[in-house]
Amino acid sequence: MSNNIFSSIQKTLKRELSRMLSRPIYFLGTVVVMTFCFVFFLTLFNEGQPNKMPIGVVDLDQSTISRQYIRNLDATQQAKVIMKLHSHKEAREEMQRGKIYAFVEIKHNFAADVVSNRRPTLTFYVNNAYLVAGSLLLKDITYMSALSSGAVQRQILRAKGVEESRLMGIIQPITIDTHLIGNPWANYGTYLLNVLLPGVLQLMVLMMTIFVVGVEFKESSSHQWLENANNSIFGALTGKLLPYTFIFTLFGIIGNVLLYSYMHYPLNSGIGWMFLTTFLFVLASQSIGVLLIGLTPVLSDGVTMAAFYGLLGFTYAGFTFPIEQMPGMARIFSDFFPIRHYFNIYVNQALHGVNLSQSISSYVALIAFNILPLFVYHRLKNAAIIQNYPTK
Repeated sequence: MSNNIFSSIQKTLKRELSRMLSRPIYFLGTVVVMTFCFVFFLTLFNEGQPNKMPIGVVDLDQSTISRQYIRNLDATQQAKVIMKLHSHKEAREEMQRGKIYAFVEIKHNFAADVVSNRRPTLTFYVNNAYLVAGSLLLKDITYMSALSSGAVQRQILRAKGVEESRLMGIIQPITIDTHLIGNPWANYGTYLLNVLLPGVLQLMVLMMTIFVVGVEFKESSSHQWLENANNSIFGALTGKLLPYTFIFTLFGIIGNVLLYSYMHYPLNSGIGWMFLTTFLFVLASQSIGVLLIGLTPVLSDGVTMAAFYGLLGFTYAGFTFPIEQMPGMARIFSDFFPIRHYFNIYVNQALHGVNLSQSISSYVALIAFNILPLFVYHRLKNAAIIQNYPTK
């Protein structure tokens, strides 16, 4: 029996390799898409977070203090003053066109009010439609406004004869000392890329798994596919999916090497555990793809379900919104997505470096996904033999 299965896998593998070389879509859906995603995302987050984003300034005061504030604002990490505008309306229009992400409005008599302790108002507007850009600029503008206020206050206190040793105690009586745990550089890529790249990988694994199986039904060649595997659906599926398992696992491992060795993202455990996680993640995604195309052996329906499931996985990964704060039913559904367990392993092993026992349940869950094709084996085999499903 084992020799028959090995023979069916070998024959199906040879047939599938021939089909892969016959159409560009196989190369496009595996190598080209994954290579493009790696290049795009790794270059996008090359500096960790966006820097020197364009902002504008409406300086109605034109004083020494206002010009000094503008120079200080331009020197911050995230902001770059590219426009000096003449009115609030003009600045708003430029922000609506997308040329600037924020602008600061300095009112008339700003310097005079500062010197006279009349608490002048410094107004700034941030376009939060761009979430990352808006939040980073809001932080820098707020921080620089506080620093400028402290600098002016220090000059006034000096003029009043306050001793130098007492100045900072009056200006900032409480000092906040912040230490970021796990990501001291505040690098957005540390959190985003370790889910975006696996998320894209999962989506492409699902798509290609459903495509390579579903196209047999679409082209009415499923009967020959099954006969070539000695009528063994296990051998037919294993031989057909084996090349894609190798390709996508290889790309996943390359992604890990790029993230942890080239970009030096935090890795507080052996990289071998992440290699193993990637391999199990690919197998789990393929198992879900087989389940989906088995439920409805129609290529178009299977691809639609794969796209919906794959995109929903980004939400249930838990990197944008904590799963623990979701409603109870949503927390239960999160366990049905391999990317959720991948993210748990990444946080525990790579980011925090905790004991491996904390990730055992996630490893077991990834392995358990491989049981799913058993529920549709007979349905797939019958569909391959009878071929009575729509081909469009």
